[in-house]
Amino acid sequence: MDDELKNQAEEYLNNWKRERADFINYRKDEVKRMQEFIKFANEGLIMEVADILDDLEIVAKHQSEKGGLSQVLNKFNELLKKYGVEKIKVADQEFNPYYHESVESEPGGEKLEEIRAGYTIGDKVIRPARVKIVKK
Repeated sequence: MDDELKNQAEEYLNNWKRERADFINYRKDEVKRMQEFIKFANEGLIMEVADILDDLEIVAKHQSEKGGLSQVLNKFNELLKKYGVEKIKVADQEFNPYYHESVESEPGGEKLEEIRAGYTIGDKVIRPARVKIVKK
C-alpha cells in the first residue's frame, strides 16, 4: 500500500510538472503573439500613410523649390522609421518577387527602376515595390 501511494504521488507530481511546463510555454507563446499583433496592428494605417507619402514625393519631384515640402517628407520618413517601417531598396538590386512587383519590363532588362516605393516591417513585406525592369 505504501508503494502504491508513493507511485500515485509521483504520478501526480509528474502530471503537475507537465501542466506547469505547458502553462509556461503557453504564456511565452501569448507574449510573442501579442508582440507580433502590436507590431502589425497599424499596418493598414501605414499603408494609407505610404500612399500619401507617394503623392508628396511626386509633387516634390515636380516642384522647383523644395523648402517645406522636403521637411514634411523627412518627418514622414522618420515617423515610419520610428515604427520599424523600412523602404524596400530598388537601386542596385536584382528582381526579387518577394520584394518587387514588376509592372513593366524591357526585353533584356536587368536594372530595376522604381515606380512606387515598397515597405517592410521587420521581415514582413507590407507593400512590394513596383518596379520597371530596364536595360543597363
